[in-house]
Amino acid sequence: MKKFILSVITALTLNFFIFPTGFTFLPEALNSKMIVAGLGLAAFLYTCIRERRIQIPRIVLISGLLAFLFSLWCLFAVTAAETFDLEYVMYPKSFFTWLLGAYACCVVMKACTGKDDLPTLTKYIAIVCVFQCAMCILIDNIPIVSMLVDRIFSFSQDFLRRGGRLYGLACALDSAGVRFSAMLLLIAHQLSTNQKVGERSLSITTYLTAYFVTIAIGATISRTTVIGGALGLAYMALANSAVKRGGFVSSRQVRIFIVSILTLSLLLVVAVYLYQNSQAFYESFRFGFEGFFNWVETGEFRTGSTDHLETMWVWPDNPRTWIIGEGIVGVFKTNSDIGYVNFIYYCGIIGLSIYSLYYIYNHLCLNEKYDKFVLMSLLMVALTFIIWAKVQTDIFFMDALLFCASGDVKFYRR
Repeated sequence: MKKFILSVITALTLNFFIFPTGFTFLPEALNSKMIVAGLGLAAFLYTCIRERRIQIPRIVLISGLLAFLFSLWCLFAVTAAETFDLEYVMYPKSFFTWLLGAYACCVVMKACTGKDDLPTLTKYIAIVCVFQCAMCILIDNIPIVSMLVDRIFSFSQDFLRRGGRLYGLACALDSAGVRFSAMLLLIAHQLSTNQKVGERSLSITTYLTAYFVTIAIGATISRTTVIGGALGLAYMALANSAVKRGGFVSSRQVRIFIVSILTLSLLLVVAVYLYQNSQAFYESFRFGFEGFFNWVETGEFRTGSTDHLETMWVWPDNPRTWIIGEGIVGVFKTNSDIGYVNFIYYCGIIGLSIYSLYYIYNHLCLNEKYDKFVLMSLLMVALTFIIWAKVQTDIFFMDALLFCASGDVKFYRR
């Protein structure tokens, strides 16, 4: 029982960090991410006092320097344009909030489970995402659950309900899809590189079930989830398709293949049954995978979102805006959600280049901390730049968690 309670505490801490939400009984400006970050600050100060030194990894220092450089350029851009829009000028505040929150999550994880390594982090992030998918179903189908969520949490439920969108606990729209996508990549990494996972059929089944359930339900919350699902499947296909010298496949590869087929077959049977017998599931599933249904039915892969996005590629008509921006987020001028358009209008191609370098560094430098992480890093870079073609978003929460989790010692000390 004690182990279960400690696991719940770990999962809830991660949930309130990854999916920040407000509370109806607290000030509107205070959300769960800030509370977790406050715990992280207290834990960090305690560690510094106990060890009588301040130890900050080099990768965190360089990442923070790039974040500061980006905000400094944004300050120049908004000052030159005289708009004084502080959307990204205050980015270091967001950087440190995410970082301290991630530190708190890893401290809690270590205290409750005895580990804060990558496999443990992946397991609990998967638990959180599956929990959010389950809450989405419960909120949509059980009125008392929806009422309790409205009474306790505050995260624009009315707006989502009016738009007919499914949601969990502060888990909705593209921000949810980004988080689901990052989790799917972590699961793909564990299935592809972790020998202990690959040698246990139960571990493979659990991870694959979480993977496909998150894709199926997560896509009905945000179709962005499909991006992470596709990248994760590509990762597993590449990592597990290589044959040994002489043309032989390993027992691990055979086990993963067999368990994958069995798990996917069972989940497909359940999905087909619900698709044929539940009107709510039918409508949600067709929304989440609209592109695939259109491809099968009309021969053309398209969705209402992609059609709308095609009208949002609205670029500046003068060199000054291209170079330094107009100091205003593009959505307010062009009604465009596309990340690249918004960044160009806010801080120009120079600001976008600095911000891109910041993320490239964050993702790639993790190769110094984790073994067999090269492909994972490259896919995180790909995920970031693909998502910006759809929406303006920040994926640093995942880098922050990976910065704070324990690395592979033999790799990290180099």
